[in-house]
Order: sequence, then structure tokens, then C-alpha cells
Amino acid sequence: PCLSLYPTPYFLRRKLLAFLKTCFVETDEYRALRDQEDLRQFVLGRTGSGKSALFERLKMDEPDRVISLEPHDLALTHVSNSTIIRYLSSLQVNLDPFYKLLWRHVLTVEILKKHLEPQIRSDSRWQPWSFLSRPFSGSSIKDKEARQGIEYLRKWGETFWLETEYRVKEITTTLEKNIEAGLEAHLPNVLASGDFTKNLTEEEKSEIVNRSQHIVSKAQVQDLSKTIKLLEAVLSDRQKPYYIIIDRLDEQWVEEKLRYHLILALMDSIKEITHVPNVKILLAIRRDLIDRVFRLARSSGFQEEKYQSLYLPLSWSSDGILELLDKRVDALVACRYQTSRNVTHRDLLPRQVEGASIGKFVTSRAARPRDVISFFNKCIEAAEGKPKLNKDSLKRAEVAYSRQRLRALADEWGAEFPGLLDFTEVLKSKPSSFSLSHIQYNAIADMCLKSTIEHPASQGVLRENASKVSDGLIPVEDFKRTLFMIFYRIGLVGLKLETYQTASWNDESGQMVSSAEIDDTTSVVIHTAYHRALGIKPSKRR
Repeated sequence: PCLSLYPTPYFLRRKLLAFLKTCFVETDEYRALRDQEDLRQFVLGRTGSGKSALFERLKMDEPDRVISLEPHDLALTHVSNSTIIRYLSSLQVNLDPFYKLLWRHVLTVEILKKHLEPQIRSDSRWQPWSFLSRPFSGSSIKDKEARQGIEYLRKWGETFWLETEYRVKEITTTLEKNIEAGLEAHLPNVLASGDFTKNLTEEEKSEIVNRSQHIVSKAQVQDLSKTIKLLEAVLSDRQKPYYIIIDRLDEQWVEEKLRYHLILALMDSIKEITHVPNVKILLAIRRDLIDRVFRLARSSGFQEEKYQSLYLPLSWSSDGILELLDKRVDALVACRYQTSRNVTHRDLLPRQVEGASIGKFVTSRAARPRDVISFFNKCIEAAEGKPKLNKDSLKRAEVAYSRQRLRALADEWGAEFPGLLDFTEVLKSKPSSFSLSHIQYNAIADMCLKSTIEHPASQGVLRENASKVSDGLIPVEDFKRTLFMIFYRIGLVGLKLETYQTASWNDESGQMVSSAEIDDTTSVVIHTAYHRALGIKPSKRR
């Protein structure tokens, strides 16, 4: 195989898993993720920080205890394609109770199915409902609630044991029928045959909103709360913990606006099930996605701080990054050349570059696993078959890596900031560190005018504000502060707000800087990873 830190697409899955097991770096975050007593369940990390690798390793370590849910496999497009749900959404009916019902039902059933799986496999005639009811024959409140939870699940009949997508469709269809029945009973002339396209009076719309909201809000939430009581009673064996892992939420698995509401409902559902013993639901999510969810799907009275105790941010030390790199280098060299000698990055790269040790040189440019792998792959390409990389080849590799990182940054934040690459032009050929006053008025104004001409149908905060600058609606200085606040948020630059402070960088802890804190005295430090792509010369003084 090609000598590359990425396994090729042709490797079998077992070889991929063996590679992961050999090269995995067990961090404090992984130990917290496995710990059932640790309540942190939202795994925060930017693209390439290792979220998916943590979940793959958990599946290897707990093969019989992990339930993996993929948003693509849940038939949630059935929700977005529902004519009734789209219509109610257009009328601003709050559908969050329904979305929570959907998630709590899916999560509860998946846990119970996993728990009962051994009995189902061993005896085809085995009766799950009588088995579940057996411990709850008393008259206590706990027993009554557990029995009500069993009855709620039992009424779904055989679909309880089918794939998750069938249950999602059935719950959605049930809600549609309830809404149609409720509306047609009171507005037969308007909604006969379920026609939601007629022109309605404001009074009729108000009636639809009120009655639909009532149906959605009471949609078996009380019954479903009993199933959580059932979980608490059934999952009492501390030797049998369960994990549900949910990944790939940043992909296009459902229509964009609905996706944000579904993610927020999922986070709420996880928060409610947190106290169930021996169950841990783990959600991999990017910080920028959480920010968009909270901004676009929040309702009145929303409090973000209620979620922060569940955050498990991923961060990597320089030593951790180099350990991961060395494990991969050693595994690949051993595989390619059948040698038992330990090989590290020091055996293949120059000892020093630009007055810094090679370790500091690498980690100053690559702070996440995917970045360091990408950088070293560029080094392998630049080596041209030689056993060791010289400084000239390393610089060529750095140029290719820097350009790749800048494009990847634009892709990562493209949904939030369309046209991001166009606005990085203002940083080209600048010193690695400079005062914001060095960014001239004319340079910002010309950049905004160019963006407006090339993209008249402006989308996203950068292009919209650039258009406003061109139209004289906002001052150039305001746009400049907003632009560098965004550069800071995405990790392109660090900011030094006071002369006596060191430069601060945004990370997974969510440390933010507002545009009001930025002025012409603010010092800007461009991240080393993007120097070559932006034509920035290395600083002579380190």
C-alpha cells in the first residue's frame, strides 16, 4: 500500500479497526466518555478533532453495549416531507413537543431492544411484555408508572421490534391523523379531505394554530414519561451499562431548518434521560453547529447555560498530537518494511526548522489529529521516495498543507459564512502579527464593493454586511470589527485585546470575543497554519 497516514479506501473494515486500535491515543476525554458516572454527553470538537474515532474505539471496547444511531437511517425525511407538519410550521405552530416525543420514543425503544435482545434470540416464543411486567405487580406509584410505560410501548404492537425508521414513520403518521381529525371536526368546510392549500381567513388560521398546538403539546408526552420510569426500574444492573452514540449530525440528513429543531429536541431529550442509571447517550457535535442550533431554533426563555454541564470538549496537547503522529508513523513503517524498530517523526524529518524543534514546528501548524495526519502526508509526498525529508522538501509540503487547510476552513464554516475565502484577501502579505489599525479603510471598502458586484444576491453575514457597506448603510469600521471577530471565532487569527495580555485563541470551551471589544489598538496574530497560503513570511524573531 501507499505509505500514507490515511488507510486507503480498499482496506477491509477489520484492518481499519486494527489500525485504529494500534494508533489510538487514550485521552482523559475518552475515559470520561466511557465513565457512566460522568454526566458529560455532548462531545464537542471541530472537524478532524477525533470525535468519530472516539466512538469507533468505544464500539471496539464495548461491542455488546453500544447502540449506534445514524440520522440518515431514521427516516426523518418522512417528517420533513409531511404536508401537515410543513403547513403547521409555516403557521409557526411550536412542533418541539412532537420532536421531543419522536426522539424519546426512539431512544427508549432502542435501549429496551438492546436490553431484551439476548432473550429474543434465545426463545422465539418468548413474550417480552409479560417479562417486563413481572417485577411491577405491586400497587406502589413506581409500579403503576412502570406498567403504564409498558402499556404505552405495547400498543405499538409488532412495530416495536422493527427497524427504527418504521417507528419514526408510524409516530409521524399518527400525529398527522390526530391533527386532521381534530381540525376537520371543528373546521369541516375548510380542511375537508385534508386540503391545506386553501385561502383562510385570519380567524380560521388562528383556530388551526390553537387546536393544532393543543394536539401537538399533549401528544402522549405523559405516557412517554412513564417509559423513562420503566427504564429506571429495568436497567438496575450496574454490570450492564449501555451507550447510545449519535454522530454525523452536521451532514444533510434532513432539510436545514428542520434539522436545527430536531437537534435541539434531541439535546433536550438526552438531558431528560441523563438521570437514568446505566445508560449514557453520547452526541458528537461541532461547536459551530451548536451555535447555529441555539440561534435558529431556540424559543423564548431559552437558557444555554443549562446545557453546558453536559459538554465534553475535545482538546489536544502538543505531546498528545506528537504521540498520535508517532504511533501512526511507526505502524505504517512496520507494515510497509516489516521492521520491529520503533520509528518516530524525528527519524523522518529535520531536527530543527526556522529555529524551532521539529516537534514545535509541526504542532504550531497542526493542533488536531486530522491536521497533523494531513501535514505528514504532504511531507511524504514531498519526500519523492527519499528515506528522510530535507528542509526544502518540508517547506514545499508546508505550502501544500497550508493551502489545503485554508480551503478546509472555508468548507467547515461555509454554511455559517458563505464566501469566507474572498474575505481572507485582507490578510494576504501582512506580517504574522500586526495592529488592526494597519488594515486600511480603502482596502475594506474595495473588498466589500467587489463582493457586492460578484454576489448581488448576498447571503450570510459577511456578504450581507459587505453589501450594506457598499450601500452606505453601515460604517467600514463596523464591518472591519465584525470581520475580525469572525476570523477569531473560526480560529484563523488570535487577538490581543490589551497590550499587557498574550494573544487569546478561540477553542472548544466557547470563549468568545464581541465586536465591541475590538478596536484599532487590537493586535492580530495570524495562525501559523495559514501563513504560506496567505503569503505571510515567517517572523525573524521567535
